[in-house]
Amino acid sequence: MNEQLPIIETKTSLNNDQTTFNDYILKINTLKTAVDEVEAQIKQARVRIDEEITPLQEQVVDYRQAYVELLDKASDMFYFSMYEKRQMKAMILEESFTLISQAGRKHLKAIHDKYADTPYDAIEQEANQQANLFVQDFVKEKFGVDADNLDLEDWNSFKELSEKLPKAASFNTQELPIPDSKKQSRVLYAQLAKYLHPDTESDPQKKQEKTKLMQVLTEAYQSEDFFELLRLEALYAPQGSNHSIIDAEQLKTYNEALRKQILELEVKLKVLKNPPEPMLNVYEDYCGDTPEISEEKFNQKRLAWEKDLNAHRTFINQLQDRYNLRTYLRKQRYNDEPTPSLSDFFPVLKLWGL
Repeated sequence: MNEQLPIIETKTSLNNDQTTFNDYILKINTLKTAVDEVEAQIKQARVRIDEEITPLQEQVVDYRQAYVELLDKASDMFYFSMYEKRQMKAMILEESFTLISQAGRKHLKAIHDKYADTPYDAIEQEANQQANLFVQDFVKEKFGVDADNLDLEDWNSFKELSEKLPKAASFNTQELPIPDSKKQSRVLYAQLAKYLHPDTESDPQKKQEKTKLMQVLTEAYQSEDFFELLRLEALYAPQGSNHSIIDAEQLKTYNEALRKQILELEVKLKVLKNPPEPMLNVYEDYCGDTPEISEEKFNQKRLAWEKDLNAHRTFINQLQDRYNLRTYLRKQRYNDEPTPSLSDFFPVLKLWGL
């Protein structure tokens, strides 16, 4: 953001509120730049993930599916003992549930339900209800946000909630909100709309320019971006912006709106760099301060998945021989110990949440 900033400039010394105003403007400009840079890195990284990483991940999941189907077929053979079949049942339930719930392999429900006491759909419904209730209670207690309509299975619902949290986190309940901060936004918007509305221009080129500016103005107002409204005022209002002459109470109102926006941007930046589970931490895993660091991270991830894919291919090919499968089963223990999954044998799967 290199365009003109709405900084207060006077021939005399600035008072405390004027200094605070300038500090807030500079801080927001820095945060917005940082957010834009991180978002651009994440967007670019996601394109590369889709091109270079996702195909490898899908192939690994294909082999994991083949593992479940191989065990299902083997469990019907007279060759294996009842003890070995109980082992296979535990493996099938563990692996099929993970593939259905986390990799979207819904067609494995039939195999899962063949061995499960409770159908997958019933388990999923109860788990989703419990997860929704937990998140609803958490955001209500921590942020005061009503999430009664949250559905974690619906990405749009989850995204809508995540967009509310930065604003909620920026609200300090120990301080009284200044009631006319939103009113000031409306006033700024109304004043600027008079100058930027395309209907005020007859020249086609200027009309097109103002149409774009009006879109920027409307977006800033709807997103409660007070900083952007002040910046547009400084750039396009006929008298510019001379906040050195506004009264003290109005300046306090401006500062309160800017303070809250700083907190929103700080929360947004933190969430971008360290998103909540189960979202993939794209920034930490694939981005860096320099293009060279980002490239190195991508190479490491790609090589790890290629190595894991080769290991899965070899592993499944070996299990095609029923003698090898029996040897594999005899090495596993399922008495009082947790049921292992392929993630225990291939740790790289845990990087993908599987």
